[in-house]
Amino acid sequence: MRHSISVGRSAARILAALGVSSVWQAFGAATKPELPDVGLPMLQKAQKALSSGRPEDAVAVSTEDMDVLVLRGYHAEVQGLVELSHKGSEEDAQRVANQVRQAVKAERNRLDDLLRALDRNYGRAAEVSPAAQWAQNSTHIFLSIKFAQRWNAPGALEVENSTVDFSDCCFNFTAFGEHSFIVRRYHLSWTFLFPIVPKASSWHAAASGRISVFIAKAEKKEWSSLLQGQAPKNLGIWLDMQATWDAELEERREKSRGQKTNQKKTSVAPAPQKGGGKAGKKKVAKDDDDEDEEDSGFERELELISRCGKSSYSGTSVAELCDRAWANSVEKTAVPGRTWLIQLYNGQGKGDAAAMKTLMPVWKRLAEVFPQMLPKGRVGAVDCSQEKELCSQLMGSKTASEGEGLPVIWRYGGGRQAGERWTGSLTSASLEELADFGSSKKGKSEL
Repeated sequence: MRHSISVGRSAARILAALGVSSVWQAFGAATKPELPDVGLPMLQKAQKALSSGRPEDAVAVSTEDMDVLVLRGYHAEVQGLVELSHKGSEEDAQRVANQVRQAVKAERNRLDDLLRALDRNYGRAAEVSPAAQWAQNSTHIFLSIKFAQRWNAPGALEVENSTVDFSDCCFNFTAFGEHSFIVRRYHLSWTFLFPIVPKASSWHAAASGRISVFIAKAEKKEWSSLLQGQAPKNLGIWLDMQATWDAELEERREKSRGQKTNQKKTSVAPAPQKGGGKAGKKKVAKDDDDEDEEDSGFERELELISRCGKSSYSGTSVAELCDRAWANSVEKTAVPGRTWLIQLYNGQGKGDAAAMKTLMPVWKRLAEVFPQMLPKGRVGAVDCSQEKELCSQLMGSKTASEGEGLPVIWRYGGGRQAGERWTGSLTSASLEELADFGSSKKGKSEL
């Protein structure tokens, strides 16, 4: 079987301009050099399979053989193997298809490298200060770093040789990634406004093209800014994350204002009776212990939720819950006094798809306002297409993961051991009705 290399019109014009008749003459050779045909055994194996006409012989061609066939340009034989595999089982056809995809992808990568080599700056990493967003509570800083110059711009999906360093004052991050055929060095070197605790700080890979960083503050307080000096233009506020913690910060501000007021009253009030000092100290110590327990709960809850998979509500204020987070954040609440509004739904659209579509924007907005309407209130969601066992347990049905009876809304917390199910309309409920549902203020909502 004959094989030839066709030269496109644009390539032919280039050769004519160079005054040569072939690619080999352009490189100083009169004719194509004789190369050892390393692909010959693979070619013979492929031709034997094609001549037999048996689908199982097409499957017998190994992945390594397929790579060589594609690399050497035996495309007709590869296509013949694919067509032969279609006459067999679906499993055999998929196996051959995967081999071809892998071989073609490898060849594309080699050709892409060849194109990149045309750039004289290829291999030299371009310096990029990546875009970032931040949020905070009283004990931690939360960072989301994107491998791009601007937050709303495309960037590298993956990075290599990541280096993250925490010190008492600073944060340093370096990684290498590729975008638009250009190798980029992503680098941050920040000095924080106040000291941090390096050993209690951590980071992990988040969605494609991002990392999440959790930084422990050395002193429990709200920061007026993240960094010393002027902040970079591509550093913004992580609005969804900050909305989750605004209620906690506001509660601390109220306590701080109340303490200042009490201090003013104490300065002009008569001296307390004997024994009052010890009682006051005990009360302050108890308040401090409660705050420490609460802060530890917030931290534990955040860690559990961050380990859950991402689904339809990713990137919003809605906490996406999984089996482990449910057990340790909802059933046994990590945050004292926590109240949850939780939606069970199917991310693949199974169940009442119209109700889930209508409820989605309402649920996102509720997640932003519920913590302000009810201190320690939070909105979550469980994708039953991912958390099948959890949903079957909660719904009491093995078919719940397939969408039966979904979506469903539950309220947990508020001193109750068991959850309370919403029985009103899922398509016409207002934010106020959903927030008040199950509370002592109104009892169970009925629309």
